[in-house]
Amino acid sequence: MASSQAVRTGRADGSPSRTPAPTGTRHRPARRSSDPDAPTIQLRTTVAAPAAVKPPPARAQAPAKTPAKPRTRRSQTTTVAVLVPAHNEEEGIAATVEGLLSQDVPEWLEISGIVVVANNCTDRTAEIARRYPVTVLEMPDNPDKKAGALNHGWRVAAQDAELVLTMDADTVLLDDTVAAMAAELRGNVVLGAVCARYWATPGKGLAWRMQRLEYARYDDLRDLRGWRVSVASGAAAMYRSAALAAVAKARAAGEPWDGSSLIEDYALTLELKALGWRVAAARNAHVYTTPPDTFRALWTQRLRWGRGGMDECLKRGWSTATRKDIFAYGLFGFSVFFRLLFVTMLALMIIYAVPFRYALIGLIPLAVMWLERMTSMWRLPGRSFTDVALVAIVLVEDVYGFFLEWCAVVAAWRCLNARRQAW
Repeated sequence: MASSQAVRTGRADGSPSRTPAPTGTRHRPARRSSDPDAPTIQLRTTVAAPAAVKPPPARAQAPAKTPAKPRTRRSQTTTVAVLVPAHNEEEGIAATVEGLLSQDVPEWLEISGIVVVANNCTDRTAEIARRYPVTVLEMPDNPDKKAGALNHGWRVAAQDAELVLTMDADTVLLDDTVAAMAAELRGNVVLGAVCARYWATPGKGLAWRMQRLEYARYDDLRDLRGWRVSVASGAAAMYRSAALAAVAKARAAGEPWDGSSLIEDYALTLELKALGWRVAAARNAHVYTTPPDTFRALWTQRLRWGRGGMDECLKRGWSTATRKDIFAYGLFGFSVFFRLLFVTMLALMIIYAVPFRYALIGLIPLAVMWLERMTSMWRLPGRSFTDVALVAIVLVEDVYGFFLEWCAVVAAWRCLNARRQAW
């Protein structure tokens, strides 16, 4: 493994090349040119010194009491180390790094370093990353894949920071994402980790549209749950260093991330919950992530997610950390059963020519589902006529739902039969 520090210059005047978004609006950071000679920006790792705070006026003291001794004011600066594991991400690593470099850093926050871990790369990911003022670590032979890359970056460059941000190399942060996530952790000492609210990057094709709608609905669900989540999504998650150290101490390997897990972010979330930490979504932190662009790639991803989640629950059994997720798997089984029952009922109505007045009763669940989907879609940022049409006709989304459910059923079958599932 080789480690290198890449330093480069930005514009001639040293200023960042971005335009601040209007207050109260959300804009996706523009993807910058992949041209290696395109102008870029400088990392602002230094922060303004905290403003001087005037001591409060002394309270009137009774003559018999001795005035209290003045306390020493502790530093209010919070440090964040960023880890970006990247496997053959030459197309998106530039946008990911530039999104990090363009963060608005308030006076109480300091980005102590950005580390890109080139994980089993066979392309130009490391070469492109070195053009920026970040640390690049190369792991040409990493058997533990993403978990191994995260553990290596954590050991080398992140243990001294108070907070650790991990993110996928195909994810782009909004300008205030790091500050919003750090603020959530500073404001709640029982939180061990927070994840960002993720949205699909602009794309095209039916697979992209379906996932875009799915992400928006999942965001609504997080809101209804009071921003509680079952997993600190690996797209962008920030951890308290004390929580990571506690997990590393509890694990035999002495590292936070489990290299044997298919979904290391979920395994770490369960470890945090088992140790008494809470995990939530940072309501003001937004990121854009690139979803699979084909249904074949989506099948592979969801099969790994489904199998990995079930494996982790079976490994740990019924516990305070897993009971809600196991219960959710049970509800999923009932959902699949009733969906099949509903389809069978509609088919029988058509075959046996059930009178229309009775058929309407069977359509009530369909009407409720349609209304819920339309309401959720209406809150989708940047919705188009195509999005409205896809949801309104119901059939396309229903087929997509069958696709995801069948993928989960296959994952459950492989899990129960101990069939090996790889990346």
